[in-house]
Amino acid sequence: MDKRLQLKVIIKKCELKFGRGDAENWKHNDFNDFSAAILESTKINISPNTLKRIFGKIPTDKYYLPQQATFDALICYSEIDENELADENSNTITIPISNQTETKPNNSKFKVGLLIFALIVLSTFLYFNFRNSFFNANEVKLNLSSSEGILPKTCYFDVNIPKKADNLYIDFGDRSALVHLQPNQKIISHTYFIPGVFDVTITDQIKNISQSKVYVSTANKWYMLGFQRQRIIPDNYYAVQVQKNHDSLFYISNKNLFKQGIDTIQPFFIRLCNYAPLKQNADNFIFEATFKKGKQSNAISCNGLVFKISGSKNYIRFNFVNPGCSSRITNIISEKTLKGTTHNLSPFVVDFQKWNSIKLINKDKKLSLLVNGILLYNTEYSHSLGDIRGLFVEFERNGFIKNCSLSSVDGKNFYQF
Repeated sequence: MDKRLQLKVIIKKCELKFGRGDAENWKHNDFNDFSAAILESTKINISPNTLKRIFGKIPTDKYYLPQQATFDALICYSEIDENELADENSNTITIPISNQTETKPNNSKFKVGLLIFALIVLSTFLYFNFRNSFFNANEVKLNLSSSEGILPKTCYFDVNIPKKADNLYIDFGDRSALVHLQPNQKIISHTYFIPGVFDVTITDQIKNISQSKVYVSTANKWYMLGFQRQRIIPDNYYAVQVQKNHDSLFYISNKNLFKQGIDTIQPFFIRLCNYAPLKQNADNFIFEATFKKGKQSNAISCNGLVFKISGSKNYIRFNFVNPGCSSRITNIISEKTLKGTTHNLSPFVVDFQKWNSIKLINKDKKLSLLVNGILLYNTEYSHSLGDIRGLFVEFERNGFIKNCSLSSVDGKNFYQF
């Protein structure tokens, strides 16, 4: 099918999924929301003005077509079926059937039509499944060449993108939007506003083609991060070096967060973190933390707490939630992923109105997780975490932390808050 005809089909599917009726009646705010919905779903940022051009709200040349990256993002968002692109306006022949008489088609025309239909389906299938197979994936290169700053930190990457590769993106690993890479592009930069270990990947959105790692440190200091959603950092973001208050607690009030631009009426996150590289094996440690959350509002909602211990190769992350919300949990232990949608993770439900203590013991890749002194979970994993890089504890909304530490199994402190 002609690409312009495909675009018309995709536009209709986008209208249906977005659910605000005919795009002819959309206003500016609708296109703003539509742009945000595409970013949330695909991690590709399409500006509202670009969407207006595509949907005919801004005049364009009659031969106008969006760039391939935009085209692919709309396909991804609309979740369109390949056959819909192939069938629409295709040259298939419909054979009428009657209970009384049967009209036989001209045999040669029928065969030609059938052949055309088969070619359309085949070409569409090949386009969507092998569009990046016309270049050698080994030619694609990604390398961290230099960096500037500590936090924030700007990283420069050397890339090698073959001429024929017109549908490659880079994922910087920090949940920011994917960035389209141009054929023959040689360098790209990105600024990290949060500390951690990030997998940077060149991808065609089907498979990862080349990968590198970035490490962003806090220089052995404890930082508090406040943000609405990680994908829109730094638009709504607050970071400050922290110490315990006079009550020997970590806590920052909603009032202070609001003064710093964090909308505490909307969902937000508070993270306490320390990322400083250690030449210590992350497959042997003891992690401990004591926490509770503030008084809950009367609103019905799910929220929780996540803690993560990062190694140079892999990481461990556990998630706790309030009652009724265990299906939202995703726990990751190196190569293992446990999702609440496919596992019964109700033991990870806690009463946030009370003080809760966590103790995670890792001895040679054998984990034991205790909550309030009771063994909650134990398991083993195979892939090493590598050397210790750091940790964080994160509240969905706000909370209190009495202590947070990571130490060796024989009691040597690595991080202590």
